[in-house]
Amino acid sequence: MSKVKNNFLKKEDFNKIKEALTSDIFPWYLNNNKTSKDPKEYTKHKNDYQLTHTFFEDDKINSNAYSLLEPIIEILKPKYFIRIKANLVSNTDKVYKFDKHTDQEYKCKAAILYINTNNGLTLFKDRKVQAKENSIVFFEGNETHQATTCTDQKYKIVINFNYQ
Repeated sequence: MSKVKNNFLKKEDFNKIKEALTSDIFPWYLNNNKTSKDPKEYTKHKNDYQLTHTFFEDDKINSNAYSLLEPIIEILKPKYFIRIKANLVSNTDKVYKFDKHTDQEYKCKAAILYINTNNGLTLFKDRKVQAKENSIVFFEGNETHQATTCTDQKYKIVINFNYQ
């Protein structure tokens, strides 16, 4: 079951994160697929890709920009992180749904912070969550969900947190 909180961060903390992620010097990396880890399962759909930035993975900080997330970390108060990853998906002519997936195969906490408002969605079994700037959705990391592209903005940016 998912839960949404609007105005998650103080405006100045959120703006600092948004400005960094949308600057022309932030390091984004091409991920040739959105949901599959196995190259044999990559879909052939032209929109099944994204740019990513991994802040934390494999029990270590993976980014010089990790300190940007301190206001979020103070609120989440995790025992530990499993993964923190930002995703940037470009717009499409129509809203494209990516494959359903789980963030982790086991129970953990998950959250998606929306960096910009757009008509993209995160779809859960019981609800649709609209991408709204500075809102966050909390859910179980092994809960099936899917993301979409957007059509009304240049891109959709989110930060995904998996933690205990």
